[in-house]
Amino acid sequence: MKNILKTKIASLMLMASVATTLLSACEQVSVNPELGTAPGGGTITTFKAYTLDSIPGTGRVYGRVVFWLDNANNTLVQVSLYNTKAGSSYPTGLYAGTVAGGSSTSLAALTPVDGEAGEFAPYKYFVVGKKDFYESLDELDGHVSIFLEDDAVAVGDVGLNAEPVQVGN
Repeated sequence: MKNILKTKIASLMLMASVATTLLSACEQVSVNPELGTAPGGGTITTFKAYTLDSIPGTGRVYGRVVFWLDNANNTLVQVSLYNTKAGSSYPTGLYAGTVAGGSSTSLAALTPVDGEAGEFAPYKYFVVGKKDFYESLDELDGHVSIFLEDDAVAVGDVGLNAEPVQVGN
């Protein structure tokens, strides 16, 4: 009986010792976040910005479209609008020709602009699938149109048809 009691006490002491060792070995170490950018990452500084003018009588929606060149030679398109309506979606597209020419030939449908934010949502940029798009932007005969339902509310010539209002290298 004494041997069984000694064996049980020894087993309990061994389990307590193992548990203490395991629990003390699992201490949480506070790790500071890495705030630097990855190699090849960083700030995008190459861009061309164009004005988007309001169409009279449509609510004074206006803004800018910016074409960015990222580090992987992708063209990112960003639209920023003012005077948009919360709860509304503004279909956006790139069209052939000038605004004055009135062409409705679509070159690319872009992400709709969220009326709450005045920008694309949920992502800030639309990525153009053609790698050499940015390099050919100056020769593009096109314009950008912003719609609310079926009516254009803001437009702006781009590429060959307009000088950028701002350029970054």
